[in-house]
Amino acid sequence: MRAMSRDASRLLPFAAALLWLVACRTAPARRTPPPPTALGKALIRTARSYLPEEERGRPTPKDCSDFVDRVFGEHGIRLPRTSEEMSRRGAAVVSSQELRMGDLLFFAGAKGGSKVGHVAIYVNNGVFIHQANPGEGVRMESLYSDYYRKRYLKARRVVN
Repeated sequence: MRAMSRDASRLLPFAAALLWLVACRTAPARRTPPPPTALGKALIRTARSYLPEEERGRPTPKDCSDFVDRVFGEHGIRLPRTSEEMSRRGAAVVSSQELRMGDLLFFAGAKGGSKVGHVAIYVNNGVFIHQANPGEGVRMESLYSDYYRKRYLKARRVVN
């Protein structure tokens, strides 16, 4: 009996190491975001050209949906006029890990809720570009800031 417990105590470190290896192998793999498409990159270049520090000659869009419509329109893609109507176009992007350059992001308005009140274009690495408020100009923001994280509703892919 004593020999058996001595053998068991020798095996304990090996059993612990084996358990650790198995646990590491079964951990969920991190997903890599899908690669950007040529059109997605072109959309972002166009969107960035609306930043105040880029091209001074560009007129300031009236609102968020006007900005998105202008950017996509320069690439021959027609979108509806309002952010609510835009939110019904394209395919749903179910996970933030699946977001790709050029995807549309939809947010609740300033008061929150579940009704779409704002649209933006996803750039990369949790950053999006949008016309925040009429007259303020286009700017880039983090999807993970408290304000936008709380108001995020969904994403749609209107270009492949």
